[in-house]
Amino acid sequence: MQFRTTKPRKPIKSFFPFRLSLRYKLALPVLLLVTLTIGLLFHTTFRLVRGMVLERNESRLLAIAEVFTESLKVPMILGNQQVLLANIEWMARRPDVLEVRVENMDGVIVGGTNPTPIQVPATVDDKNFHGVKRIAEGTYTVVVPIQVDNQPLGRLIILFSEKGLESELRKIFEERLLMAFLMACFLALMTAILTWIAIRPLFRLRVTVQEILDGDLSARAEIHTFDEIEDLSDAFNEMVSRLARSLDNLRSRTEALEESEEKYRLIVDNASDIIFTMTPEGHFILLNEGFSGCSREELLHEGLALFLSIHSEESREKFSEAIKLVEERKVLVTNLAVTHVHRTAHTEIFYLLNLTPVVDHEGHLKLIQGMMRDITELKRIEMMKESLIRDVAHELKTPTAKFEMAVNWFEKDLEKRQQREHYDQILGILKNNTDRLMRTITSIMDLSKLESGLDRIVKADFDLHEVLEQVRQDMEPLCRQKKIVLECLFTSEKLPIKGDRDMLYRLFVNLIGNAIKFTSEGKITLRSSRKKDQTLVEVSDTGIGLEKEDLERIFERFYQKTASSVGIGVGLTISRDIVILHEGKIWAESLGLGKGTIFKVQFPLRA
Repeated sequence: MQFRTTKPRKPIKSFFPFRLSLRYKLALPVLLLVTLTIGLLFHTTFRLVRGMVLERNESRLLAIAEVFTESLKVPMILGNQQVLLANIEWMARRPDVLEVRVENMDGVIVGGTNPTPIQVPATVDDKNFHGVKRIAEGTYTVVVPIQVDNQPLGRLIILFSEKGLESELRKIFEERLLMAFLMACFLALMTAILTWIAIRPLFRLRVTVQEILDGDLSARAEIHTFDEIEDLSDAFNEMVSRLARSLDNLRSRTEALEESEEKYRLIVDNASDIIFTMTPEGHFILLNEGFSGCSREELLHEGLALFLSIHSEESREKFSEAIKLVEERKVLVTNLAVTHVHRTAHTEIFYLLNLTPVVDHEGHLKLIQGMMRDITELKRIEMMKESLIRDVAHELKTPTAKFEMAVNWFEKDLEKRQQREHYDQILGILKNNTDRLMRTITSIMDLSKLESGLDRIVKADFDLHEVLEQVRQDMEPLCRQKKIVLECLFTSEKLPIKGDRDMLYRLFVNLIGNAIKFTSEGKITLRSSRKKDQTLVEVSDTGIGLEKEDLERIFERFYQKTASSVGIGVGLTISRDIVILHEGKIWAESLGLGKGTIFKVQFPLRA
C-alpha cells in the first residue's frame, strides 16, 4: 500500500470573528492596568488633598469670622444700630461673602445684608452651634459667638462661597491625570514594540508549522535568538525529526498490518467453520458467512433475534443459558451442541458451538466470540451408531434375561434333586457372568440414552443433602458387606440446587460404587461443603489410587485402570455426562498408587 499524506483540514474558526496579536494582548492589559492604577492613585490623592485644603480653608474662614466679631462687640454693647449695620455692610463687601447676619441672645436677627435670609440647616439654626458647616458644594456657613468677658452678646453668621477653590483644584488634578494617561499610552506602545521584537521568531516558527501541516516534513525552523525561543525551536525541530521517523515506522507497520489483516480476512472468510463476534447487546459485528438458510447480511442486520429464531426450542434455551453464563461469569463455553432448523428447507442442522468472552483490562465484557462447526453428518453417523448400539444392547438384553432365568431354574432344579453341591462352582461362574453381562448391557443403554439426549433431564428445586442421604442409606449395606466404613461429613448449611433428582442419585451411587470396587480396606468418605455460590461434594477412598496420567483418562468411555476390573468402564463416563447436564464440574485427585483417590463434584447453587 502506498502511504499518502493528506492535506490537513482548515482549523475551525473560533467564536470571535477577529484575531488579536500577542503584542496587543500584552500592551492592552498594560495600558489598562497602568491607567487604572494611576486613576486610583490620583483619585485617592485628590480626595486626600481636597480634604486637607478644605479643612485648612474652614480654619481660615473661621479665623476671618472671629476677626469680624471684634468690630461688632462695641456696637452690640452700646446698642448703636447704625454702626452695627455699617460694619455688617463692610463685611459683606468681600467677594467670597454671600450673606452676613447678626443675632442677639434670643436668636432674633438684629442686622443682616439680605432681607430674605438664606435658609441654613437646622443644626446651624441651633443657638448652641458654633463653628463651620458646609451646606452645599462651595458654600460654607460660619457661626461665631459674640461675647465680652465670657458674657454672650449674640452670634455672627456668615455665608462664604468657595466654589473657585475646589474647581481649581479639580482642574489641576485633571490635567495631571491626562498627562499620566498619555504616559501610560506611551508605555503600552513601547511594550507592544518590544513584544513584537521579542516574538518575531515565533512567526517564523508558525510558518514552519504550516509548511509541515501542508506535508513538508523536511521543513525546520532556523531561529538563533540565544534565549528560550531558540530552545523551543530546537526542541520543535527534534520533535519533527522524531515524528518523521515515527511516521516512516508507522507506514511500514501499517503496510504489514494491512497485509496481516488481509491474510486474517482470507483465513476467516474461507474457514470451514462459522466464525462470528457479537456485542453483549446481541449485535453481530463480524460474521464470515451465512448459515441455516440465512444470509450474512440478514444476520448482521437483524442480529440475535434472527439467530435465536432459527434454533430449535430446546437449543434456544441452551444457547440463552450459555450466553448468560458467559456474560455473568465470563467463562468459556465449549462443545455446546445446538440444533438449527433450516429457514427454508425446514431440516435439522446440528452445530457444535464454542463461546469465548472478550474482556478489557478492567474485567468488563466487551465482545462475545463464537465458532460453530457443522456436525450434521457426524451427528447422523453418531445417531446411527447409537441406534445400532441400543438395538444390539436391546437384542442382547432379552436372551440374557432368558439365560438368567434358565440358570435360576437350573439352580432350583439341582436343589430339588439335592445335587447343588456338585455343580456349585459351575453355577457361581454362570451367575457371575450373567450378572456382569446384564450390567454391561444396562450401562451401555444408559450411556447411549444420555449421549443421545433420549434420557430427558427434569430439573426441580431441592436440597442436595436429600439425595446424598438417600445414597448413604442405599450404599452402606454394600460397604459393610465388604467391611469398609462409609463416613458422611455433611455441612450444616443447606445446599439448594436445581437438578434432576434421579440423575444426581445415579451420579453419586456410581462414584461410591467405583470407590467400593477399588478399595479393599479402610473407609470411604462422602463430604459436602458450600463456598459462596458453589456447592462441592467429595467422594474419597483409601483404595489403590491413580497415577497422574490416569486422572484425565478415567472419564473416557470404556477406559479401565486394570483389565481385570469389574464392569466395562462407562460408569465414570455416565457420571461426567450427568454433571455436564447440570452445568457442573467433576475431576479426580490422587497422590499416586496406593494413596487413595478423591472425586470432586461442583455445582452452582440455586439463585
